Amino acid sequence: MLPLTSGNLTSLAPGVAIPAYDRSRIRVGIVHLGVGGFHRAHQAMYLDRLMNDGQAQDWGICGVGSSPPTA
Repeated sequence: MLPLTSGNLTSLAPGVAIPAYDRSRIRVGIVHLGVGGFHRAHQAMYLDRLMNDGQAQDWGICGVGSSPPTA
C-alpha cells in the first residue's frame, strides 16, 4: 500500500479527490487542541471545499495534542 504523502498525491487512483490548491501556501488560522478527529475532519472538509474555490487560504488547521503518540 502506498503511504499518503504530499509527494505521491498524483499517484492515487483517478477517482480519489486531491486538493486543487497549493498546500504549501496555506497558513495556519485555526489551532485545534486535543486532536479529536471527528470535529477536525468535519471542519477540514468545509475548509477544503473553500480552499478548492480559492478562499480561506489563511484558515489552515494545526492539531495540537498533549498525549504522547501511540505506535
